[in-house]
Amino acid sequence: MSKVYSTKSILGLFSKVKENALSLKSDDLTILILKMILIILLILMKDNAVLSILMPVIIVPGLLFKAVTLNKYYWLLLSLFSAIPYLILDLVGYVPNHKHIFAYVILAVTIILFLSKEEDILENLRHQSKYIIGLCFLFAVAGKFLAPEFMDGRFFEFTNTADPRFYGFTSFIADVDPLALKANETNIENLMSTTNPNTVFTLNGAQNLHSIGLMISYWTIFIEGMIAISFCLPGSFLLSKYRNIFLIAFVLTTYPIATVYGFAIILTTLGFIQSTTKKNQLTKYSLFYLIVFIFLPLIKIPFIRVLSSIF
Repeated sequence: MSKVYSTKSILGLFSKVKENALSLKSDDLTILILKMILIILLILMKDNAVLSILMPVIIVPGLLFKAVTLNKYYWLLLSLFSAIPYLILDLVGYVPNHKHIFAYVILAVTIILFLSKEEDILENLRHQSKYIIGLCFLFAVAGKFLAPEFMDGRFFEFTNTADPRFYGFTSFIADVDPLALKANETNIENLMSTTNPNTVFTLNGAQNLHSIGLMISYWTIFIEGMIAISFCLPGSFLLSKYRNIFLIAFVLTTYPIATVYGFAIILTTLGFIQSTTKKNQLTKYSLFYLIVFIFLPLIKIPFIRVLSSIF
């Protein structure tokens, strides 16, 4: 005998499915978070020959075996391999800013696993992620206020015409010939390799970007400042409740233009961690961060160039 479902029962079924999809067991959510971090390290932690060889050997067991993923001594080993090149040796070299965040996140996970009770691990991960984001943007905004070239727009005039990651945006928005931008790149390479201190060249396209440079500068300071304040404030403050809106606005207005994959993926992961609830439920913000985490490699596609060629 066939069973007849009413509209109410069907809606209830969908509601239950949605609830189950957004809810995870504490252990499952912890594993998911730790594996997201491990995936980042596997893809991006290869800055020298030693890391390129050893990191896959170290990280893959953590992705395959739950007991390894949750082992505090395993994360202590990862802390050593991240802190030495990114926080210690960086004193005599150059490491991109987001690699420092990699090290801080790994250290935070290690400390939490050593000092937290099992039932407190997730909550402590949420707090750590929230404050790492907040402090990161707080220092970023402070640095921008201390840089005159950022406040008057010159930073973006230079960056948008000298950094290949911005060429598509600059060519489309400021109507600058891509070949002229490529010439800037060549001139900068020649400048870096010459021993003549009097070498100069004209930065093609910079004159087209003054107003745009100012707009981008002011927007960047505003949105990064709001992220810093809303993430550093305790959750009881009203502004803190809008922190995910500010962070998502930053992601949507930054990474389609500035395709800094390393910073984008660690920021998205931290956003995902702090956006989950105490009941281990994924919020609408969590789903956004998770989707971005999965599809983020697509930012490497030169969308503006593709669209320009089509239309």
